[in-house]
Amino acid sequence: MEFRVLGPVGIWRDERFVSIVGQKQRTLLAVLVLNANRVVSHDRLLVALWGSAVPASGRRLLHNHLWSLRRLLGDIAALASSPAGYALQLPAGSSDLDVFDTKVEQARTALSAGDAAQAAERFREALSLWRGPALAGTHPEFQLTEGPGLEERRVVTLTERIDVDLALGGNSELIAELRRFVAENPLHEKFRGQLMLALYREGRAAEALEEYRIVHRHFRNELGLEPGEDLARLHQAILSADPSLDPEPRRLEVPVAPRSLPIPRQLPSDIARFTGRKDNLRQLDLMLSTGKGGVPAMVITSIAGTAGIGKTALATHWGHRVAGLFPDGQLYVNLRGYSQGQPVAAAQALHRLLRGLGVAVEEIPQEVDERETLYRSLLADRRVLVVLDNAASPDQVRPLLPGSPSCKVIITSRDSLRGLWVTHDVRGMTLDVLSADEARDLLVAILGTERVRGEAEALSQLARLCGHLPLALRLAAAHLTGQPSLSVDDMVARLRDENPLVALDIGEDPHSGVRAAFELSYRALPETARRVFRLMGFHPGPDIGVDAVLVLAGLPSSEGRAAIDRLVAAHLIQRGEVGRLAMHDLVRVYARDRSELDDRTVDRRDALSRLFDWYLYTADGAMNLFDPGRLSMLTDTPSEYGLKKTFDRPEAATSWLDEEYLSLVSMISYCALQGWHDHAWKTARTLSRFFYLRDRIDDWITTHRISLVATQELDDLHGEAEVLGSLGYAYIFVGNYDDYLELQQRALSLRRATGDRRGEAKALRDIGYGLIRTGRPGEAIEICEQSLVIERALGERPDGQGALYHLAIAYLQVGRFEEAAESLQECRSYVRKEDSRHKDAYILLYQGDAYLRLGKVEAALKCHMEALQIGREMENPRLEADAINNLGRDHGWNGFHAKAIEYHERALVQVRELRDRELECEILCDLSRAFLVSGDPLEALKHCWSALRLATDLRYVYFQGRAHQRVAEAMEVLGEKEDLKIHLEKALAVFAPMGVPEADTVAERLATL
Repeated sequence: MEFRVLGPVGIWRDERFVSIVGQKQRTLLAVLVLNANRVVSHDRLLVALWGSAVPASGRRLLHNHLWSLRRLLGDIAALASSPAGYALQLPAGSSDLDVFDTKVEQARTALSAGDAAQAAERFREALSLWRGPALAGTHPEFQLTEGPGLEERRVVTLTERIDVDLALGGNSELIAELRRFVAENPLHEKFRGQLMLALYREGRAAEALEEYRIVHRHFRNELGLEPGEDLARLHQAILSADPSLDPEPRRLEVPVAPRSLPIPRQLPSDIARFTGRKDNLRQLDLMLSTGKGGVPAMVITSIAGTAGIGKTALATHWGHRVAGLFPDGQLYVNLRGYSQGQPVAAAQALHRLLRGLGVAVEEIPQEVDERETLYRSLLADRRVLVVLDNAASPDQVRPLLPGSPSCKVIITSRDSLRGLWVTHDVRGMTLDVLSADEARDLLVAILGTERVRGEAEALSQLARLCGHLPLALRLAAAHLTGQPSLSVDDMVARLRDENPLVALDIGEDPHSGVRAAFELSYRALPETARRVFRLMGFHPGPDIGVDAVLVLAGLPSSEGRAAIDRLVAAHLIQRGEVGRLAMHDLVRVYARDRSELDDRTVDRRDALSRLFDWYLYTADGAMNLFDPGRLSMLTDTPSEYGLKKTFDRPEAATSWLDEEYLSLVSMISYCALQGWHDHAWKTARTLSRFFYLRDRIDDWITTHRISLVATQELDDLHGEAEVLGSLGYAYIFVGNYDDYLELQQRALSLRRATGDRRGEAKALRDIGYGLIRTGRPGEAIEICEQSLVIERALGERPDGQGALYHLAIAYLQVGRFEEAAESLQECRSYVRKEDSRHKDAYILLYQGDAYLRLGKVEAALKCHMEALQIGREMENPRLEADAINNLGRDHGWNGFHAKAIEYHERALVQVRELRDRELECEILCDLSRAFLVSGDPLEALKHCWSALRLATDLRYVYFQGRAHQRVAEAMEVLGEKEDLKIHLEKALAVFAPMGVPEADTVAERLATL
């Protein structure tokens, strides 16, 4: 399958075009292809599809478009979902854009190796992939946002290809092509200069000069400007018939007039075995293009990032790669902004730069202003790359910036240098750590394939323990290289068992280590920022919100935010989506080490207690809005007055829970292990409903197992019973009914031991629910009736989780449909008063089922549509899938079998993403029935076999019977009478002990055989 975005957006499969219906489908595919193998956030997808006019129902509509795209792709795994968004997983070469980038990279590599003919061929192959304006057929705003960047890459590649062709002597063939480009882009100086040079070399100097007169007139009349220095210099060279204009084999430099000054080549040596950074190299390549409308501009690119991220390596590698495009040289100065000594002053830096330009020491002025003037004058008519490495501040850099548009500047710094953006046109680039693949590739490149043979897994672990940080990776490789007997596994064990910063240090060169690099950044901070940094190192989550940092540090908003901004600017922390703040793993270790040295233990523990209070009480408040009518676990107030975040609407509460989810889960484990036992179990129990509604069953089980130990450490029987009951429910969703019932029995014993009648009623109805799921509805009715007696004695109202609700489910199973419908209606009347929407939704699902069994199809449809709407509004995918499947059942009952199949298939796709095997089993049974009644017994048999396997694995008793029944029905249509009887007998063996109405149906059919 080939994905195309360099022209009309589309898919080719088996050399045939696959039709993509609708602008939004094409836009969705395009944005995923442009970001292949990277997660694209929901918000970014919404903006791509609707621009600035995202509808209120945008997320639901987006989900529908994604579902349609999955069907089109045919491979569910290709489009991966995560809490952060979606990623299209594409192998190398699957998109025309990836092939284009690869060809361009190959061309530039060939050019660096001196093979111009090979470079020209690869450039042509790359450009041939363009079939018109990129992203054609997508949303107009998306084209306006993403299209220009792609077009700029095409134009840069085109100019490079023409430079190569000129060097190879293909002047006559180029003239017609260049005239067309100039007509389309009359202000593009690069094309105009190439046309002038081609004409001159063909002996048509007069025409070349006429081209200059034309562009000169364009610039004066339309822009009020003169053409750029490069074009003016070329014009003068043509007038004087400068010999340097004559072609030189494989020479790509722009011809310039001879000079007496030397050509500086000051770049440090290219780093050995440079790996990755393809996207960053492409961004740097854009420096080679002209400014807006073809007008040249002095381009400044700032490369920022934390210590050891590879800023200098990237700048010098790119500089060597394009050195041929800067014929007047490359200047380099290390400004020592983050070094052991003092930063280099502007006067010193200018002295070095002027010496590099050939100015004698005695001719260098004493005053800084005069040095600046001379520096800029010398560069005014030259094409030079200037690399200003390791800058400390904007003020250090400003005097070193050329004034000529023919020069390009790269600045590297640990600081973002935001002040420079105010006074100059700066293109910013912030480096992240390497990807997992790039990190492994770097280790292999340094160590050699023989050294790492058979240690692939250990190599991946080593890369991960180094945090994919280039400096850490190279230090680890240096240890391995210096100690041939040390295996990769040994190095992994050392990093796990020791402080990784110590393990990575090289004793004979302490200043080259990761710790030393971080120390330089830390020392440059003011004290408040240092303290915030140290405390952030102990935050248990992968990232942290600004509000949480303010609570942790105990700072007012203005002071705390200023400290955060300083840490972000220093790249000791990174600002991610929705304002979250993240810290690299090794930086976190350094922050903790500093805290151990600089902070008292009691102060640090007080700060963390304050933070954990804030998380617990804020989560409780958020859950009160997210799940109205819930019983809070908290009976006291925060340790500090008002220490919790409040929400004015459910959407804000839900958003906070989603944003803080990973932090809350990490906090539970941390608290349980570090002695905050009360915080651990109460936070876990507070989030139990959220775990369920967000399909985080693994986290539900893990946090509650840890919390159970915490309650036992506290000898808190009430807390233990709460955790046991909640943990039991989590086990249901992995098909573990035995443990579910055991845990509920243990909870019941604790409730009775402590005299907790309300808790006893809850434990009884929970046991009743487990009996329903294990095919014992008769016993469940007895247990739930006991619970109902206690609830009524306590004055409890029926709701979506009480005894009456569970009784209704049991009534449904045993065929008491009227009683089920009435009980559910009573529950619903109370739930609506509580405004508990998710409880209402599940009552609606069962109520619709009861109505369908009573033949009230329209009432069933209404219930299921309302449940679906609630599921979408709450962004609850499991509820959505359940409702969609029920709608399929409703349509099948009405005889709309094709529609029923469509609903069931949609539900199946969605539930497989969720890995909810029980619901998948139910859907497969319903889907097999729909295929059977529509006349496709083979497709029906395929699905009911799958359902039977799932039901057997899960020990889902009732659906084992249903699956056997469906297999029997398919066998009957296929004329397999022996198999028909076998599966009817197996179905009856399940249904008869349960006392469900299906037992009579199956028995009657068996009697006729």
